[in-house]
Amino acid sequence: MAKTAAIICIVIAAAVFFGQKGENDDISVQLEDESFTSSAESVEEEEESVSEERQTEEQEIYVDISGQVEKPGVYIVSDGTRLYEVIEKAGGLKKNAEMDQINRAEIVTDGQKIVIPAKGETIAASGGAAASGLININTADSTALQEIPGVGPATAEKIIAYRTENGRFASKEDIKNVSGIGEKTYEKMKDKITV
Repeated sequence: MAKTAAIICIVIAAAVFFGQKGENDDISVQLEDESFTSSAESVEEEEESVSEERQTEEQEIYVDISGQVEKPGVYIVSDGTRLYEVIEKAGGLKKNAEMDQINRAEIVTDGQKIVIPAKGETIAASGGAAASGLININTADSTALQEIPGVGPATAEKIIAYRTENGRFASKEDIKNVSGIGEKTYEKMKDKITV
């Protein structure tokens, strides 16, 4: 009887011990599964974020280039493209191109018209100055922007930085979004600018 009772106790103890161990195994597996699911969701979110960043970086814009380039025309380029890259797409500069009137490091903007002048030629629309004598705030370089009343070197750089980050000005009133240009400054410049 004592042996039988001892065997029964051992069997019960073993059942309890292995039963608890089995429950612990289930719990650890479940936690691992939850951890895996959580990390998988995190990876998916990161991939979506990277994908959205790439789409923003690769936004296409249209630029019209003419004058002293081998292949004048309208070119589709990525937002943030520099003028020298557009010139390369257009087959490069002709030998007669006037280099002093262009800024090859300038970031081009959507819808921009670029005219590369010949040596000894002055293009009215180069540097952001329109034929009407108005300064185009979407295409003007720092020097041209400083011809606008109330715009010095620092403000000119702020205008360029603003359009680089936010794209073209939709209207000339949008220049008031640039830090340091308030209503009074805008009143001084509004008759001298265009988009």
